[in-house]
Amino acid sequence: MVDIGGESGAARAQDPGARLRAQQRAATLSLGSNVFLVAVKIAAGVASGAISVLAEGIQSTVDVLASGLILFTVRAASAPPDRSHPYGHGKFENLASLGQMLLILGTVAYLLSAAWQRWQEPVMPRVDWGVAALVIALVVNTLVSRRLMKVAAETGSQALEAEAAHLRTDMLACVGVLGGLLAVAITGEPRFDPAVAAVMTVVAALAAVSLLRETLRPLLDESLPEEEERQVRAVLEGDGRVLGYHRLRTRRAGARRLVDVHVLLDDDLSFAQAHAQAEEVEQAIRSVLPNADVIVHAEPYEAELQHQEEAHRG
Repeated sequence: MVDIGGESGAARAQDPGARLRAQQRAATLSLGSNVFLVAVKIAAGVASGAISVLAEGIQSTVDVLASGLILFTVRAASAPPDRSHPYGHGKFENLASLGQMLLILGTVAYLLSAAWQRWQEPVMPRVDWGVAALVIALVVNTLVSRRLMKVAAETGSQALEAEAAHLRTDMLACVGVLGGLLAVAITGEPRFDPAVAAVMTVVAALAAVSLLRETLRPLLDESLPEEEERQVRAVLEGDGRVLGYHRLRTRRAGARRLVDVHVLLDDDLSFAQAHAQAEEVEQAIRSVLPNADVIVHAEPYEAELQHQEEAHRG
């Protein structure tokens, strides 16, 4: 099925150029929507006097900075390997995700301080402006986050995945702020406004910490998820020519997966035959892990067993 971008998800997964174009379009969409929502929320926050709505506007300002960072990052991360970066530039995405989470955490202290000041000096906000801005934000973020998650799944972009998760967190915050404004309107108690602002700020901070842990894993060269390693093992164990394997190592850098493994092949194969079989195994792994950099090192089966026995005996 062809999506509105004109390229199928399968095509994007296999074509680096299509993958980059999809990522850039998604990042541009996120940036544009966040710029729009900043203007809406800050204007509504100032007009209504609602600290919770203004806090949402400030958080969206951080979203704009983060979205701009993501747009730059997907371009930088797609650069081909060079002499200084032989494994490519994929970790730019991980660094961008890290920067995005730190930006979120950096706004928490200010927003909590503003909420505390408003709690001590309560002001009755205008509910209508705030409600209108939050409804607009919910609709826009719902559409944009769905699009980002779709493209992230098709292209394997961790930066877009983090951005989509961030927008969904913003949606939850909008719902909470909306509930606070309605509580103010129903009860006439203005302190519901700063109280909700403080609660939703803490929720956003907790979500950022959770995403921060996920972002750090690739930076620490953690192995691929168990399910993806299981797919690699299934390829190796399902190939009758592979008599054994060891030193399977995996990691991730941005949207790229890196896999290397030593496979044991028949001792009687010529060098050219062993090389050809190793190439075929590499291609089989790439077929189950799109956008993977795979290196298969071929070793003679009997000779390697003898080497291992002598090494352990020593």
